[in-house]
Amino acid sequence: MDTTRNLNQDLQQQRQRLETLVQPTLGARSIHRPIYHGLRQALQQLGDRTMKFFTGQNELRIWQRTRNGQPLWFAHDPVTNRTRSFYSEQDVRAWLDQRYYD
Repeated sequence: MDTTRNLNQDLQQQRQRLETLVQPTLGARSIHRPIYHGLRQALQQLGDRTMKFFTGQNELRIWQRTRNGQPLWFAHDPVTNRTRSFYSEQDVRAWLDQRYYD
């Protein structure tokens, strides 16, 4: 887990350095800005795809949001491309147990 986190941080720092290099300077002529913008977009997409590749595209993602003052849990399974919602952390855990033991 720490290795993945460190790799993610390293990739994010490299991406930020590259984006800094292609940022148009204030003195740059406006004719060059579309070129920089296109290059920046391409590098950003490359960075996003690289992060996805190294962090595992099939990894389950779980997060929590609050709706109407109540916590709501979500789980996205990229293998099935389905997102489920739950009303409690225990519901998420039960679903995870069922998912792994079926």
